Amino acid sequence: MTTELDGSSPIAAAAPSDTPARAPWVRGAIAGGAVACGCAAIALVNPSDTGVPVCWSAGLFGVDCPLCGGLRCVNALARGDWLAAADHNVLLAVALPIVVVVWAVWMFGATRGRSPRVPSVPVWAWTVLAVVALGFTVVRNLDLGPVAHYLAAS
Repeated sequence: MTTELDGSSPIAAAAPSDTPARAPWVRGAIAGGAVACGCAAIALVNPSDTGVPVCWSAGLFGVDCPLCGGLRCVNALARGDWLAAADHNVLLAVALPIVVVVWAVWMFGATRGRSPRVPSVPVWAWTVLAVVALGFTVVRNLDLGPVAHYLAAS
């Protein structure tokens, strides 16, 4: 009688061991393709056309969350208009190009055969990101003059 612990079970014997390994860059390419399709859809359908706020916090509470204006920001970035993107959401207008560059460097390394490891982000960096997002949210919702008005999702 065979047991599952010794590895001689019929299920383990039936599993093909010569299955070709997927290239390490395939998952990144699939994710990048999905994001590119989403960005193309946002570029084709301008979220500013309806005038209806898509964000629940803006629609229900009248408060801009850190991502408010994000669809319009992506639309403007897809059209190459960084200033309009920054007018809608300056935080995303700065962060999204950085994310794209990091992804491109990672994909370049993965296609060259380097081990595609995603670096671990230290806790202090997540804390700084949370504080920046919270501060951005608070400042963009206060009436502090032209600077805060610029930060609001327009």
